Amino acid sequence: MHKCVTTTKEEVIIEKTERDRIIEKYAHGSFLTALQQARESVNGSHEVEMNQYQDEFTLPMKRNVFGLLTIPVYINHVRCTFIIDTGAQISGMKESKIKELQLKETGRTLSVGSVGGKEKAMKGMRADTLQFGAIEYHNFPMIALKEQDFSLKFGNIDLFMFDGILGWDILSTIDFELDDIAKQMKVLKNRFRFDHPNMVMGSFPFFIVKTPDKKTGIFGFDSGSKISWIGEHAIDKFQYQIADEGKTLGFGVHGLEELDVKVLSSVELYLYKAHIHLKHVGTGRVQLFPEFCFDGVLGNEIFKGRRIRFVNSKAMVLIA
Repeated sequence: MHKCVTTTKEEVIIEKTERDRIIEKYAHGSFLTALQQARESVNGSHEVEMNQYQDEFTLPMKRNVFGLLTIPVYINHVRCTFIIDTGAQISGMKESKIKELQLKETGRTLSVGSVGGKEKAMKGMRADTLQFGAIEYHNFPMIALKEQDFSLKFGNIDLFMFDGILGWDILSTIDFELDDIAKQMKVLKNRFRFDHPNMVMGSFPFFIVKTPDKKTGIFGFDSGSKISWIGEHAIDKFQYQIADEGKTLGFGVHGLEELDVKVLSSVELYLYKAHIHLKHVGTGRVQLFPEFCFDGVLGNEIFKGRRIRFVNSKAMVLIA
């Protein structure tokens, strides 16, 4: 049975020379440009205006029945429920809610890859206002999420219970903490100095981690997934042991897909002071950009019952 255990250990730092080498190797091409290109694909030449009325604020956060984290977001001044999804480059909204709130079509589409690698064109929409806490956007672009891909009905109840997704297009621009103890999302103003950053900033969260034998790994992070997964190439790279093979269901921007997986006995990683131990973890798609593959992608299970802080302004992530 899959299990994730995160504990606090002595800090494991990433030396500047090593991070510089990783940046030189990976921080180019679509990893740097995909986010801006996606915005332009959806919104064209329209200007997005952003206002922040407080440096710091707190929002209530909940885990839904599938272990996904949600917060209140106001679209055109109407309260909605959005999943916090660092794995989504562009924020999106369900078609039923788009119709209800009368969002405008941009007349553009964005090709989005699924958890299984399938590409699908998604319609572009524009909200007059998007507001969460003390941050407000005007003329904000989003993609339309097809209802059948994002609904799981039990009688008349939709078990997913969300209206949209708050993606990396917004989350990468702020410093924030997801507190799974107090059940809060906090937007922060950083006051600390970090001498050993462990992130590479780009179009997807990129963590630099260490293994118990001091090898270096590069891992993505998808808060819109409860479960983590490992790239097949990492089996040889880190000498992981295969325990089983089979099929599983993956959930992404195109709904549920059946995936072939290998199940690995044990994966251990160090992320600054966090020791992350994944047991019976499956393989999955890790080539999110044409230029390179991540060694794996970590899900929100790594901070269940804990706190994760993204200091994006300093390229640092911490789990407490």
